[in-house]
Amino acid sequence: MSSRRDLTDSPFDTLEKTFDLLVTGPRPLALDGTTVSGLPDRAIPLGELQAMLLHPSMSFAVRDRVVDALVARAKAEGGAWSVGLAGVLLPGLRRAAWPLVQSCPDKADDIEAETLAAFLAAVARCQPGRARLAARLCWLARIGATRLLRTELAEVGRPAGDPVSAAPPRPWSHPDFVLDHAVRAEIIKAAEAELIGATRIGDVPIEDAANALGLEYWACVKRRYRAEQKLAAWLTSDEYSSIEIVQKRAKTPCSSSGSRPRPDRKVDRRPGKRRSSPPPRR
Repeated sequence: MSSRRDLTDSPFDTLEKTFDLLVTGPRPLALDGTTVSGLPDRAIPLGELQAMLLHPSMSFAVRDRVVDALVARAKAEGGAWSVGLAGVLLPGLRRAAWPLVQSCPDKADDIEAETLAAFLAAVARCQPGRARLAARLCWLARIGATRLLRTELAEVGRPAGDPVSAAPPRPWSHPDFVLDHAVRAEIIKAAEAELIGATRIGDVPIEDAANALGLEYWACVKRRYRAEQKLAAWLTSDEYSSIEIVQKRAKTPCSSSGSRPRPDRKVDRRPGKRRSSPPPRR
C-alpha cells in the first residue's frame, strides 16, 4: 500500500490537514447515522463517511440525503461543520478545479482559495433537498474560480499605451479560455460556456450538470449542443483569431517568463530598420 503524498500549505491541502484533525482522535466529528435513512445506526466519523460516499455501492439517493444533512449542519452551526462538509466534498472540489490549475499552474493557490470561497458562498445560499446537491456545490465552486481567472486575464489582455500583436500567453491555448474568448465576443453566453467547460473539459457528467441547473437530461443536452454549434461556427469562421492584441510585458498571471531582449544586445527600433544578425561568439 503506497503512503499518502506529503501535504503542502496550499488551500486544498490545508483543508485536508484540518479535516484530518477533526475526524481523528477520541472524539471525531461524526454524523448521527440514525438521522439519515440508508446509513448504519451509529455515529459515523466524517472521514469514514467520505469513504462511504465515494464507494460505488452507495446509491445516489443516500448520497443526496447525507449531503443534505451535512449542509443543514454547516448552515446551522458553521465552524467545524463547514470544514467537515468541505472536507467530505474535497475530492469533488479538487476535480472541479483541476482543469483550471493545469491551465494556469502559477495561480494554483489563488484558484484553490477562490474555489473554496465560492463553495462556502454556495453553501450559504443553497437549500437542502435538491437532487445531486454535491455536484451543484462543486459546479458553483468551479464557476467562482473560473471568474477569478477571467478577471486576471482580462487585465493582462487590456492594451497598454504601446500595444503589440503577439502570440497569446499560455492560458489562451487552454479550452477554458477559448470559451472565455467566445463569451467576450458574445458568441455564447457565460452559462453556456460553463456548461461546455464543466462537461467537456472537466469531468462533470451531463446528468449532474442537468441536475445542478434544474433541467431535464435531454434539455441540458440540447442546450449544450446548440451552444457548441454556435462555438464551432465561430471557430471556423474568419471572425475568429487565436492571436490577440496584448500588452507587452515580461510576465502574465500564468507564466513566469516572457520574451525579452538579452542585456548584451542593443535593439534598434527605427522604422524600416532590419534586425541585424547576432554578433559572432568569441
